[in-house]
Amino acid sequence: MAVSMVVVASRPPDWTQEQFTAWWRGPHAAAARVLPGLIAYRHGVVTKDFDNPDGTGWDGHAVLTFADQQALDAAFASPEWATATEQTKGMRGRRIILITQEVDLLEEGADA
Repeated sequence: MAVSMVVVASRPPDWTQEQFTAWWRGPHAAAARVLPGLIAYRHGVVTKDFDNPDGTGWDGHAVLTFADQQALDAAFASPEWATATEQTKGMRGRRIILITQEVDLLEEGADA
């Protein structure tokens, strides 16, 4: 079963959303896309927060998918992981990181 790390993050207080998106899709993506075992990597810019329509506290999300928990654990133990996470130290934004087991609900029989 696929396992994903889902990250929801806000930018550092002195960055614009455009700066944050450029960093996330640029140098940070370059460091993360080489994680061993990574089979999918998606990023989204928050354009609307339904729970806080006057202004969101979040600027983007990323989903990094691995074949299984063992592959994710191997990525966490890798030097590539150390390099990718080093970039985030001291950024002063907020984040939520969730590890999820995924099922494709569009696949026939996925609800079983």
